[in-house]
Amino acid sequence: MSNEELLDVVTPTGLFVEALPRSLVHEQGLWHQTFHCLVVRPTHKSVILQERSPNKATFAGLCDLSVTGHLEAGETPIDGIRELREELGIDASIDQLVPVGVRLLADDLGEGHTNRERVHVFFMADDRPLADYRPPADEVSALVEIGTEDFVRLFNPDQPDIGAKRHTTEGGYEEVVLNAQDLVVPTDGYWVVLAVMAQRFVDGELPLAV
Repeated sequence: MSNEELLDVVTPTGLFVEALPRSLVHEQGLWHQTFHCLVVRPTHKSVILQERSPNKATFAGLCDLSVTGHLEAGETPIDGIRELREELGIDASIDQLVPVGVRLLADDLGEGHTNRERVHVFFMADDRPLADYRPPADEVSALVEIGTEDFVRLFNPDQPDIGAKRHTTEGGYEEVVLNAQDLVVPTDGYWVVLAVMAQRFVDGELPLAV
């Protein structure tokens, strides 16, 4: 009997269809549910991105949201909070999560496979020291902190490279520059919307929506 992770196949509007193995869901391009979380540091007016390990099968070495992951069969969107422990090595409480909406994302996985996700997006307000983060090195090679205003400017085609702080999993720290090409390939303006909403969030503006 296979021990492969099961995912809930859903309609684009979120209605449950059936639970199937993850590989089959991706092979057939079926809609399934994922959890995305962007850690926002309100006091510092910055966000935390994860730099994906160079050994990852997809988007190796590129910057991604703080946390992304699949919701397993039977899980609700808020259950994705476990990903903060798995990918960042931190514990978080549910009341730290701010729901920002649901977005439909589709991208090409190659070899004729299309990934179709119903993404539940959250912000997490958290000012803890970055030294408290313990991301697994096989998943995350570094954490990258960028100011929310700079995050928005990052997507201006006339903007030169933006300064950021890179914190390695070994505890090192360095100043780096970023441009939009250093991020996981965007879909339908998703990154731009996230950046604008993160800026609104630290400024205390409502509503927030992706």
